[in-house]
Amino acid sequence: MGIRQSSLAQARAAIDPRPLFRVAVFGFTDRLQRLAEIVLRHTRHNRYQYVLAEHRGFGDFEIALIDMTVREGPLIASTLGRLPRSGAVVKVGRRDDDLRGRDDLLKSAFTMHLVGTLNRFVDENRVPGIDPGQARSALERTAGAALHGPVVSKKERPRVLIVDDSAAIRSSLAMTLQRIGLDSLAVASAPAAREALRSEAFDLVLVDVAMPGEDGLRLARSIKRWPRSSRPPVVILSGRSAPLDLVRGALAGCDGYLVKPVMLPSLRDTLWRLLRKKAGTSPAGLELNP
Repeated sequence: MGIRQSSLAQARAAIDPRPLFRVAVFGFTDRLQRLAEIVLRHTRHNRYQYVLAEHRGFGDFEIALIDMTVREGPLIASTLGRLPRSGAVVKVGRRDDDLRGRDDLLKSAFTMHLVGTLNRFVDENRVPGIDPGQARSALERTAGAALHGPVVSKKERPRVLIVDDSAAIRSSLAMTLQRIGLDSLAVASAPAAREALRSEAFDLVLVDVAMPGEDGLRLARSIKRWPRSSRPPVVILSGRSAPLDLVRGALAGCDGYLVKPVMLPSLRDTLWRLLRKKAGTSPAGLELNP
């Protein structure tokens, strides 16, 4: 694990104490990978937390999901299965009969059984490097939750509202925020953002300037009219970096101004700095700089 991934893992541990496993996908279509990302993102009450791995080299993941229906799938599974440091191999396919056997996870029930299949591999200690005691502890917590309700950490992950009219940018930002330890909800317009802010609580708003209809600066000005105790910080995303544009952002009352394309370190540092400032104190999960 590199320095960057190590710091991210430490930040996640501060926010969420559950054992974390990185999942690499092989042979997946964009749609299937997106489904996996969505399912894994919503496992906050599961005994383990899973994230899609950024890379697929040695040490970059603990579990490999392999689509066995593509031509190279069986070869990848066979190769990874022989390598001592490749992680657990989970076969995704359609095989389920007495003659040929059964794949670990059937495509027909992918979204329904993905998390359960991953949990089974961890519980059975089929993930190289997993501490059996750690797995048992997580399993016992889940068993207790069946009697007393779900286990929820005292400090929930900070939640960010993303406002951008581009579906691709919304998806990219949501996955990036997930990697740096933040939950999010993404909407496509200023009216949708207001509706979300009325019905849910957010710790920060990340808004694009150039949107059809009401732009991001007008939305930022309206949020800044809220009572100080209840309004979230607002960070502007813009393709413009001229001094006049920065002044307009400041006059709108935004707390941060990021120029596209935004580099991950700048995004991470800006968001966590504002989240710490909003918290006022240093609650668990905001002490580390992810």
